[in-house]
Amino acid sequence: WGPQSERSGRSWQSRSKSPAPCVEGGWWRCAAPDLATLPEGRSVVKLSDLFNFLRGLEPVEPRPPEDGEPTGSARRETLSYTDDTAMSRSVVQSLLAKREFDEVDMAKRFAEEYKKEPNRGYGMAVVNVFKKLLSPKCNDVFEPARAQFNGKGSYGNGGAMRVAGIPLVYSDVQDVKKFARLSAEVTHANSLGYNGAILQALAVHLALQGELSKETFLEQLISHMEDVEADDKSLTDARALGFEDLPFSRRLKKIKEFLELSSVPKADVLFELGNGIAALRSVPTAIYSFLRCMEADPDIPGHYNNLQRTIIYCISLGGDTDTIATMAGAIAGAYYGEEQIPPSWEQSCEAFQETQKLANSLYELYCQRL
Repeated sequence: WGPQSERSGRSWQSRSKSPAPCVEGGWWRCAAPDLATLPEGRSVVKLSDLFNFLRGLEPVEPRPPEDGEPTGSARRETLSYTDDTAMSRSVVQSLLAKREFDEVDMAKRFAEEYKKEPNRGYGMAVVNVFKKLLSPKCNDVFEPARAQFNGKGSYGNGGAMRVAGIPLVYSDVQDVKKFARLSAEVTHANSLGYNGAILQALAVHLALQGELSKETFLEQLISHMEDVEADDKSLTDARALGFEDLPFSRRLKKIKEFLELSSVPKADVLFELGNGIAALRSVPTAIYSFLRCMEADPDIPGHYNNLQRTIIYCISLGGDTDTIATMAGAIAGAYYGEEQIPPSWEQSCEAFQETQKLANSLYELYCQRL
């Protein structure tokens, strides 16, 4: 699978691909951030510890499968998914049920999923939104989010972490931007929150196209985001929080600078791009990680393929590892396709068989909308 395509020396520009594995790859990696949860919140993650953990996921001696277990799989610990996956699944389940974006249905699924399984690592702020959404008095699904933080709304990365299902269904870029924003506004009413979701959705959308150079990929993102961030609310929200105008666009330009250098210390990445829970301090980091890891990394063994390297690099940055890794992984999965997802990693993740079924259904819906 994946390592062969890297070793063959094919460039990004010349790569051809089928949309099926790329849609499915983008969804699977979005829906399985479990691999990144162990070191979540640590300021430093030792690569030696991470590699030891990953070796525990590698196949062992074949044995007869247990009831309901895939043939040839190894007995291993199941890695539980987090709020990233729970909400990503709700997005896709809503799209599949309604065959189009429906904010009321999606909001209901978010809240009911939390009520069913509240111990997935949800933040307290979004829990308050869910509780209001569950109230029979809620007539506007966007109102609870607008009331957050004294009416300023949340600018966290929760809208971005779950958004990949939108560009995996909608092929028109204007639809991607429109529905990415609406899907995020259910919980994140500050423009620095929903603009992060738009940026993440655009990155997945462009990754699906496949024939763009890194430079063109970034130029298109910058062009879109300069337009997105130019409205009055985006300018007002950024200034109110002490940020410069067009903050996402500026960080995309910093990524461009980083990619022109032979090496960039992690300390510089963390200072300029971040590893936090704010969308502004995590979505650009995910995009940089995807682009950086298209090339070999001297700190990561060569037997890991591009998608694996992307996940490993994200985790090594510390901080909000599960969310940054799931966002970068969704972009990488959309670009490289499901063939770069190691079966041992996939089968270690909770509910992976259901994820496979959702991926197949998602691709069918994608084809119907073309």
